[in-house]
Amino acid sequence: MTTLGKILVFLNLVFSLLAGILIIQVYATRTSWKSAFDKLNNYYTVSEANNKAVQASMDSLRQAKDEQINAAKKTTDEKEKERKRFEDEIKTVREELKKEKEQHLAQRTNATTSNEELQRRQQETASLTDRLNKTNAALAEEQKKGKQLQDEMMQAKINFNSEHDRNVRLLDQFRQLTQKAELMEKKLASLGASAKDVAINRNPPPEDVEGVILETDAKTGLVTISIGTDSGVNVGNTLEVFRMNPPKYLGTIRILDAQAKQAVGRLTAPPRYGALEKGDIVATKIMSSKR
Repeated sequence: MTTLGKILVFLNLVFSLLAGILIIQVYATRTSWKSAFDKLNNYYTVSEANNKAVQASMDSLRQAKDEQINAAKKTTDEKEKERKRFEDEIKTVREELKKEKEQHLAQRTNATTSNEELQRRQQETASLTDRLNKTNAALAEEQKKGKQLQDEMMQAKINFNSEHDRNVRLLDQFRQLTQKAELMEKKLASLGASAKDVAINRNPPPEDVEGVILETDAKTGLVTISIGTDSGVNVGNTLEVFRMNPPKYLGTIRILDAQAKQAVGRLTAPPRYGALEKGDIVATKIMSSKR
C-alpha cells in the first residue's frame, strides 16, 4: 500500500470515530429527555388522581358540614319556638297575676287566700323566668356551634382552592416540559438520529443518594455538595441537579474530587436555566426514593 493510501485509510478511521462520538452524544441527550418526560407524565397522572381524591374528600366534608349546620339551625329554631312559648306563658301568668292583684284589692276579706295564690303565681313566674334564661343560654350555645361549623366549612373551601391552584400550576409545568421534549425530539430528528442510536453517558453512584449544593464558584463552575465517599459518591460519578421551588431540572454534574462528607463537581453541559445555586438538590436520579 502506498503512503497516500495509508493516509486515506487513517483519515477514514478518524472520521468514523468522530461520527460515532457524535451519534453517542445525540442518543444520550434524546434518552435523557425521554426519561424525564416519562417520569413527569407519571407524576402528572398521580397528581390528577390526588386532585380527584381531594375533590371527593372536600365534597364529603362539605356535605357533612351542611348537614351539621342544618341540624344546628333546626335545633335553634326549636329553641326559639320554646323561648317564645315561655314568653307567652310568662305574659299570660303576668296578666293573671295582675287580675289576681285586682281581685285581691277588691276582696280584702279573702286576703290570706289571695296572698297564697299570689306567692304561687310569683313562684311560677320565677320558675318560667329561670327556664327562659336556660333556653336563651342553650340558644346562644347552638348559635355559637353553628358559627363554628360555618368557619370550618369556609376553611375547608380555602384548603380545597389552594390544592386546586397547586395542581393547576403543576399541570402547566408538565405541559411546558412536554413542549420542550417535543422540541428536542425535532432537533434530534434534524440530525438524523433516533432514541435507539444514543448511548447513556452517565455514571451514577451504586447507591440511591441525595444531597444539596453547599457552595458555588461562578468563575470555575465548580460546586461543592453535601455528600461524599461515605455515601458512595466517588470521582467520575454523575449526579442529577434540580430545584424544587419552582420544580426545575438543571442538568448533570460529574464529580471531580470526593472526600468523606462532601465532594466537588461541575456541570457536564452548559446550564439550562442559569447558574446553579446554593440549596439546589443533587441526587442519583430525579425520582429519588429518599423523598
